[in-house]
Amino acid sequence: MSPNPRLQRDILLSEQAQRRFSSLRITTLLPSAAKCIRLVLEKGEAADHGQRRYAGIVRGIFTGLAGRGVAALVSFFSVPLTVRYLGAERYGAWVTISTAMAWIALADLGLSNSLTNAVSEGYANESRELAADYVAAGFWSLVAVAASLSMMFFPLWRVVPWDRVFNVQSAQTRAELGPAVAIAFFIFALNLPCSIVAKVYGAYQQVSIANTWSAAGNLLSLGALILATRLKEGLASLVVAVSGTVLLVNIVSAIWLFTFSKPWLIPSIGRVTFASVRKLMSVGSMFFLIQIAALVLFQTDNLIIAHYLGAAAVTPYSVTWRLFSYTMIFQVIASPSYWPAYAEAFARGDRDWVRRSFRMNFRFTLASAFVIALPLVFFGRWIILKWAGSAAVPSRELLVLMGIWSLINGAMISQSCLLASAGRVKRQTIYSIAAAATNLILSIVLVQRMGLPGVILGTIAAFATCIIVPQTLEVERAISP
Repeated sequence: MSPNPRLQRDILLSEQAQRRFSSLRITTLLPSAAKCIRLVLEKGEAADHGQRRYAGIVRGIFTGLAGRGVAALVSFFSVPLTVRYLGAERYGAWVTISTAMAWIALADLGLSNSLTNAVSEGYANESRELAADYVAAGFWSLVAVAASLSMMFFPLWRVVPWDRVFNVQSAQTRAELGPAVAIAFFIFALNLPCSIVAKVYGAYQQVSIANTWSAAGNLLSLGALILATRLKEGLASLVVAVSGTVLLVNIVSAIWLFTFSKPWLIPSIGRVTFASVRKLMSVGSMFFLIQIAALVLFQTDNLIIAHYLGAAAVTPYSVTWRLFSYTMIFQVIASPSYWPAYAEAFARGDRDWVRRSFRMNFRFTLASAFVIALPLVFFGRWIILKWAGSAAVPSRELLVLMGIWSLINGAMISQSCLLASAGRVKRQTIYSIAAAATNLILSIVLVQRMGLPGVILGTIAAFATCIIVPQTLEVERAISP
């Protein structure tokens, strides 16, 4: 049977049309891809505010990944170096001092977090004066906090028996401990006002710059630590080597920011107004309460386990928790970039961009958490056996519950980032406090009935009853047209 001429012609025309469409699609997509790459590399101009925000988010995520890699590398080399050099007791004292300083950092009263939203508002309104007012208010408020803490701490430092507080035995550690504590607190107090620098970079959606300075601080601290151990210095010198170099980098970063990058933001005390301080404090106090609730939620589990099941039972729980914390790696790295981008978009009234970006971020967070958590649920026992030894191997039930918790935690972190950027944290404070109290009660009850799985089940139940539904509704209200 001879072929139909009309059919052959239609097929030929169809093939030509497909080739033209493919050529058109490639020629249009390639310039778009090239433009996106140029924007991420800060080599071109964004077509609109949304495109600029996405470019800043991508830069923040990639530099955040690089920064995490640097931090992991520094930790990999510094831990065995310091353990071998200091010995078990002095190393334990050093870690305890660092942990205590991290807890005291909550004394910033949430001012650093509230500053992100306030400066983002100034950036969105293209008002350098408004941004400068908030920066000055934040900086000098933190100076006042640092001075107040110092006036309380140093008189007490003279009379506190630090060797008893830390329960150290050796004469060398007892002699070094007091000066090390004093130096650590002094560095912390100086560093507290400098904490606004990273927040200012974030508010201007330049998280990549803050990440770069942070990576530089980590590398410099490793170099100083190696030098201190080679010179056979004591515990106080190691505190200076690690914390002091980070402080030095933060000071240099602040000088660069206020002298060269954004000189109009230099925190002049004359710009401090009661209105700007009051706004930072009103929002900051709610952030502070949320931070306290988070500490109760996430830091009491080990204490409950140690009390009811013994200290040995803490090992498999804490190691499993740390392993599953890697399921949150994307959101932990992305949140510092998404937060100021959301805040600026809210200030401009660009809710459509916020809605699209949040839903994309939310879905990717859940998908990435699931992809990482699933193999950990099935192979977690083997991974932990090879990584931390047989004493840390958890039960299958604990792995499954940790996997479920990873998905819930990822979703809630993504939502919390949005609500924080919108300044809608009043109700979130109530949810968090209720969840912290519920978690504490349920964990105590369930650990006695179920063992280790009961502790994480208490956390899951607390979130399910106190946070998931009301927070999801709050998010939908925040992004609705």
